Amino acid sequence: MINYCNVQTIQACLDDYMIRKGKTKIGEIEANHELERAGLMVDDIEHPGEPLRKFLRQLRDTNSLPKNIFQINSAWAIMHSMTNAKSHVIFNEYS
Repeated sequence: MINYCNVQTIQACLDDYMIRKGKTKIGEIEANHELERAGLMVDDIEHPGEPLRKFLRQLRDTNSLPKNIFQINSAWAIMHSMTNAKSHVIFNEYS
């Protein structure tokens, strides 16, 4: 079973990271590194990003994956949760 409070906490952490770095999209390795730095998820040294990939697969398989997270082939992309498909709202909101 997936802890939805954990999903929101992870999303908030990654949103803050993307705002600090001025990015609207990051990959799973960079995201897992930031989650480890924040103390939310331990990263695997031999397979960077694997714990987050496993968590995202669980979300995908239970049809609970947020719309701003998607998989292209085997790579995951995580966009800021306030990013709109037509325009990037994030930088207008925090400018």
